[in-house]
Amino acid sequence: MKRPGAWLVSIALAGCVFRQTEAPRYFRPDSAALSPEAALDDGAPARTIRLRAVRARPFLRERIVWRAPGEYGMYEQRRWSELPEAYVERAIASALRREAHVDLTDDTRAPSLSANVTAFDEVVSPTHVANVAVDASLTAPDGRRLFERRFAAEAVIADDDPRSLVRSMGAALDDVSAQVARSVAETLKVGAPSG
Repeated sequence: MKRPGAWLVSIALAGCVFRQTEAPRYFRPDSAALSPEAALDDGAPARTIRLRAVRARPFLRERIVWRAPGEYGMYEQRRWSELPEAYVERAIASALRREAHVDLTDDTRAPSLSANVTAFDEVVSPTHVANVAVDASLTAPDGRRLFERRFAAEAVIADDDPRSLVRSMGAALDDVSAQVARSVAETLKVGAPSG
């Protein structure tokens, strides 16, 4: 005897196996520091530093990360068009030039700035925010650590539209890069020889 619902189950299972998935959508943070104009600086640089390649935690890759208390995951279709560390590196470089009037060099005799991205994610609860955190350290040419600290910022995400995430992530990225630049400027100013 045939079971009347068996064919419905077979069709449903076939639908799961052969269903079409949506194509990935790629996003870029809406950051002032990432705009081409942000790289321009009117004033002469006061000092130079070496910006080492920015690193990120292994799970901060192309897929956009979401986080809630006690768990995190990655969106299947929402992706960054570049890796988060590339955004952070460009934003910090731009902020250093624009806000700290610091020029970048490859000279090993200059102080070096290292940065590690520890958060670049959408926090979905208890509040809906974009979160960017960077551990940064500035080291003198002789190896002395001038500073080492975490810089973090959050920006409220208005709704579930990915464009809102992009705007808020850009605001948080701009905030963090400006914090890093100000800290570098203050540290270099304190460490500058008096004349």
